[in-house]
Amino acid sequence: MAPQPNFYNPLSLQIPAVTQDSIGCTPIDKTGLNTRFMNPGELEAVVALARLAKPKVVVEFGVNEGRTAKALMLNIDTIERYVGIDVPQGYVTDKAVQRREVPQQPAHFALDDPRFRLLIARRGSHDLAADDLPKCDFVFIDGDHGRAGVVKDTLLATRIVRPGGIIAWHDYHHLGTVDVREVLEEYYDAGRPIQHVEGTWLAFMRV
Repeated sequence: MAPQPNFYNPLSLQIPAVTQDSIGCTPIDKTGLNTRFMNPGELEAVVALARLAKPKVVVEFGVNEGRTAKALMLNIDTIERYVGIDVPQGYVTDKAVQRREVPQQPAHFALDDPRFRLLIARRGSHDLAADDLPKCDFVFIDGDHGRAGVVKDTLLATRIVRPGGIIAWHDYHHLGTVDVREVLEEYYDAGRPIQHVEGTWLAFMRV
């Protein structure tokens, strides 16, 4: 979802925060990449979270233009395989705010990297089972942000991430336009060790 003014209001968020410094945020190589749909510092924070998992295999739900995939592959030299999942033109997201975000050219930033594989499914993750995806070390969830999408992406992520790996979600915020916050706070209340990165719309959990 596109960044908005006054995007961060920590007083309205239940999940405890960690600082960007504590996860090792540093400047990254963003050569040729835009920061569309990301707030300042968030791409750096995704790279930092992924580095914590020392990933060989990464899976991304909602790869969009492939910008985040490209950034991770440019900045993390342990990555051997990257699977990006998206939907075809004509898919209608549950939340109106996302309906202009279905990509015209899915993953075009990442397609030139031989480590990358694009997986298009008519209904996104709703058409997938855990056996359709590789075991991995880091999952980034940034797909359909309706409740059903967040729940399904998270279920698949928990089944494919190896012990010690990390699941990260985008669009954990207070704006009320998507269901990420409500779903993640329910998971947190149920005992899942989710944290969010201060000053961003990112939340994460080590498995």
